[in-house]
Amino acid sequence: MVSAATASAVLARARARVLGLGCALWLVACGGEPGADEALEPGQSSDDEFGSEDGQSGAESEGEGEGESESDGPIADLGQPDVGSPCPPAPCEACVCEAGELLCDCAGLGPEAGFVALEAVAYTLGEGEQAQALETTDARSFYSFWPAALGSDDRPLFVFFNGGPGVSSGMLLGLNVGPRTFDPAAVEPGLSHAANPASWTSLGNLLWIDARNTGFGYGLLDDPSEAAARGAAMSVGSFNAYADAGDFVRVLLRFLAAHPSLEDNPVVLVAESYGGTRAQIMLDMLLYPGAYADASRRMIDPALSAEIQAHHELVLGADEPGPQMIAAQFGRQVLIQPAMTGKTQKIAAGEYFEGPDSPLLALADDLGVVYQSCAELMEACSPYDHALDFASAHGRSPYDYRSPASWLNDLFALVNLRLNDAETAQAMFGVTAEEIVGLDAGARAQAWRAISAAAFPADADIGSWPASLGELESWDRYFVPFHHEVLSRFNGAAAKNMGVNPDDEHFGELFLSNLRWVDTMITVTDYDLVVHTPAMPLALAAYVELVSSVDVDELQSRWIVEYAAAAFPDDPPVGSREVAAPRFEASHAVSLDAPAQLRDAVEAWL
Repeated sequence: MVSAATASAVLARARARVLGLGCALWLVACGGEPGADEALEPGQSSDDEFGSEDGQSGAESEGEGEGESESDGPIADLGQPDVGSPCPPAPCEACVCEAGELLCDCAGLGPEAGFVALEAVAYTLGEGEQAQALETTDARSFYSFWPAALGSDDRPLFVFFNGGPGVSSGMLLGLNVGPRTFDPAAVEPGLSHAANPASWTSLGNLLWIDARNTGFGYGLLDDPSEAAARGAAMSVGSFNAYADAGDFVRVLLRFLAAHPSLEDNPVVLVAESYGGTRAQIMLDMLLYPGAYADASRRMIDPALSAEIQAHHELVLGADEPGPQMIAAQFGRQVLIQPAMTGKTQKIAAGEYFEGPDSPLLALADDLGVVYQSCAELMEACSPYDHALDFASAHGRSPYDYRSPASWLNDLFALVNLRLNDAETAQAMFGVTAEEIVGLDAGARAQAWRAISAAAFPADADIGSWPASLGELESWDRYFVPFHHEVLSRFNGAAAKNMGVNPDDEHFGELFLSNLRWVDTMITVTDYDLVVHTPAMPLALAAYVELVSSVDVDELQSRWIVEYAAAAFPDDPPVGSREVAAPRFEASHAVSLDAPAQLRDAVEAWL
């Protein structure tokens, strides 16, 4: 059990770490949200050192620049509440009444961006004889936040992240999720971004998080100029599935602790691609924090367990609450083309590709060629790899078989171009770069990105950040869309030996465990061969000790997972759970191809 005093101390440290770059306290030294006894005056906003929380300040009010336009920040003047409606009395003037519901923005939240300090953590990873004592290094994880367009005080917090591993969350930041978009289909010629009519701010508050050393985030070393030190830090200790998920949980909880008006709001994880695996580990950590201290999981991290339990005790008011109670806050996930059942998913997709509904038949027909399955070739081959190779060999992308083979590289290039442009990035953030403590060159004496100083093009060769915030050292970069060194650590022999590489099948078991408590929506599209979600029911059904059947209901766009009678014997019988599975005419990047449909599907599902 975590005592109230311990919980308060842990949460106080969490708040300090969100502003760990020179601020001693969130409320006193850095402004931020008012405390319980400190109300904002009407029209007053609150600023902190990490990013303006004033919807009227920031990049979009700084004057002329490429792609800049009017602010899409929160509504500044909501007027008086509708006193003739059946709503309760308004707690502040920033409230409106809609259909009997009071929607308030009393905290005065605005867009912000910044870094969360991640301290070095000692932990144990693996099972049995394969378990190893490891340690992460210090890092700064980047986040960007936009409040809900209306009613931010009580609306859900959507937490967005991409996958890879080693891929930034820049795709979901810039491609039709937030108030601004750099989707080429939405941007006028000569401009770099535009207002996004499908913004998820109509649904709730939005938080994007970058993984360690990816996107805008970076590592910290006493002397990053030493290649040997960078090589030692770029290790499986900091870069594996469980340490990564622990980073994200810490960032999320510390962000919540630093924003009291959001601390008890419902949280919806929105994960793309490998982010689906990350989401399952995060949810398992949040639902079963004690398991990460008692050696019943593949990671033992007592500090993480204590921080999670401290949050639950303060928010839920209960000692050691169970997963059902915890799911009241952390009980929803939207999985966009998720990779989350390891090699089981690839095996199931390969089986699907060999069958009569194979998308390879449609692709071959479009190409005017014949597709021969592994069975027809009558030789040993991997049906999954064979299908992807067929698409690539015919100049098509396995992430969208309608598109050229360069589709993924083109998408990375777009994200790299836009977020290495200071003006465009500031529009995405809703704040100026100068308001983001820790982003400029002067604050990065200990920063590093990669072992090789030549791992990425120089900032000055691809963008305008050096002109805005100063030149960085050769081993550092302002923005990295994809980090191949990080990917290699996740997939390396050390991670495989400990049973934590992305292909490990136990991640599917975590999903099925989480599904008992967590409402889940998974996107479905025929055109993505890499994560072929029509085959996902086959993958889930392969866990025969946990699942007796998975039925696909195309009419109602859902999957019905029937659990085996002996599944999870320490808990009450599960019965069945539904997964919302709407279909999209889309690639791997559903928000790029079907932005309004995706946003509307999430709204209907909620």
